[in-house]
Amino acid sequence: MPYRRLPNTVTSVIRVLSTARDAWDLFPQARLIDPAQFDKIDDGPYTTSILSRLNKEAGDVPLALAAQAPLTDLANRALAQLTLYVSHFHQVYDLGVARGIFTAGGRAFYGREVGATKVPDLSTAIEVLEYAGKIGPGEAARRTAGGASSVAMALPSAAEVTAIYRSVKTQYDASETAKAFTDLQQNELAAIYPDAQRLAAQICNTVEFRLENSDAYAHLNAAGRRAIARRWGVVYIYEADETPDPGDTNAANTTLPGPGTPPTP
Repeated sequence: MPYRRLPNTVTSVIRVLSTARDAWDLFPQARLIDPAQFDKIDDGPYTTSILSRLNKEAGDVPLALAAQAPLTDLANRALAQLTLYVSHFHQVYDLGVARGIFTAGGRAFYGREVGATKVPDLSTAIEVLEYAGKIGPGEAARRTAGGASSVAMALPSAAEVTAIYRSVKTQYDASETAKAFTDLQQNELAAIYPDAQRLAAQICNTVEFRLENSDAYAHLNAAGRRAIARRWGVVYIYEADETPDPGDTNAANTTLPGPGTPPTP
């Protein structure tokens, strides 16, 4: 026996609400939802139509992701290069300490422990940017403290690291701004989704209730009532050995995520 599956993704909720909206106009003499329900799915303004709001928010998310993706990719590649330069800077400095060219105390100018035995942890973007930002000012302070006898760092120099750092920081900030905007769009979608999903479920309940309890449909068998319900957005799932109802063109695509699946566009 086919069973109803309530919509539980953004796509399936939009499908139910859109189908019910269209059916309202297609079947004016046999409407199966309440006017109050239709008022929330018509083509009205964003402020009054849940469907309009859901369509907007669901459309905004992929646009935000499309804008974010290249910025994030660019920032990640730039961060990888900066990580290499920062790591090499500290490795070279430590080798210089071992040879007596630099002092162990000089590490403090770069934000490191004087007795450090390994390079700083550069496993996150924040750490890479933090240590990279200290190299330029730290080198200047170390050279000033050491006077004329101090030896400048090289391969890479502090100036090289600083130049890359400034470029990467700009790219990273642009990426983070884009990520924040994407998060905002996803949060706005998540905020409207529960109301939209609840409305879609209510519409399915109303449609099936009226088909089951109205004398106008008493002459129909279960398959006939399901056929009408599908015109209003109700989806039915079939067991593996069941033959889909005649005319159910969505039969091959009725398997949806189970309860608890987070909403996705």
